[in-house]
Amino acid sequence: MSTELPTSSYLDNLPVILQQDPVIAGFLLAFERLLSGRVGRFADRAYPDDPYPDQAGIEEQIEHLAWLFAPRPGATAGVRRTPPEFLPWLARWVGLSLQDDWDDETRRRFLRAALPAWKLRGTRRGIREAVERYLNQPNTVTVYEFEDEPHFFQVEVLVNGWDTSELSRRGRAIRTLVEGLRPAHTWFSIKYLFTTMQIVDNPTADSPGVLLGVNTLLGTRSAGASS
Repeated sequence: MSTELPTSSYLDNLPVILQQDPVIAGFLLAFERLLSGRVGRFADRAYPDDPYPDQAGIEEQIEHLAWLFAPRPGATAGVRRTPPEFLPWLARWVGLSLQDDWDDETRRRFLRAALPAWKLRGTRRGIREAVERYLNQPNTVTVYEFEDEPHFFQVEVLVNGWDTSELSRRGRAIRTLVEGLRPAHTWFSIKYLFTTMQIVDNPTADSPGVLLGVNTLLGTRSAGASS
């Protein structure tokens, strides 16, 4: 059984006479772990006296510093991204306000789009895209303006499968979001469209599709209608 003590690779940078000193070897080993991290003697993470086997060294943290600037919504195996606790810090860099009830993925979507969204701030497109970004459902929001109502606009949101509590929660978040994006001189309302029955029409060259009153009937037949 070997009783040889591990030594630091930092010894290679010292004069030969100092490389033989066991005190210096142990002293540098601690610094190697703190500065270089899990490399060299600690590469296999099996060094018995390592008190923090999962803690990265300073050089490792600097090497992976770019991860802190990559929100990357949508978790992908093997792809590094900003830790959740860094998202508010990153949001302050781009002047983005994160709502308290937003989940982690919603925050990441808004962070990824923060800079392009600034160009659209206060516009119909900017408001529409922001609400769709929050819902993570494209093509579900329409913003209308009206000639007879100056400075007024209406946001229509297509609702798919929301229960009462979800409608209340998302409704508050959408109103807060639009309130923060609208121009100061405007006012707005939000209208929710609930899908009930839908008729799917896919006409082809051999079939005319759905023709109301010809091959499609809504309602009930009258008593005198032929069958």
